[in-house]
Amino acid sequence: VNNYRVVAETKEIPCGERKRIEVNGQRITIFNIDNIYYAIKDTCPHKGTAPLIRGTLDGNIISCPNHGYRFDLKTGDCNISSVFNTKVYPVKVEDNSILIHFD
Repeated sequence: VNNYRVVAETKEIPCGERKRIEVNGQRITIFNIDNIYYAIKDTCPHKGTAPLIRGTLDGNIISCPNHGYRFDLKTGDCNISSVFNTKVYPVKVEDNSILIHFD
């Protein structure tokens, strides 16, 4: 079963930019880092309210804008504790379309 869905076009998220989308009630932020796309659940799991789209990016690490928890965009791993690891989504690009895999 192909669970990839087109969520954006590459031109919508230039290199160094990010965009929040909503699919089936899930808020997801897509990052373009050196023309590699990453998708992560947009809400920080620490308190469940901070939008990661507003966080500071350092390489492929996004920091929560509220309390500074850091998440790896590749794995979702949190620097504080694995209790706070967050959801990341596999991403692929086909014909200038960005596709995200949903479980």
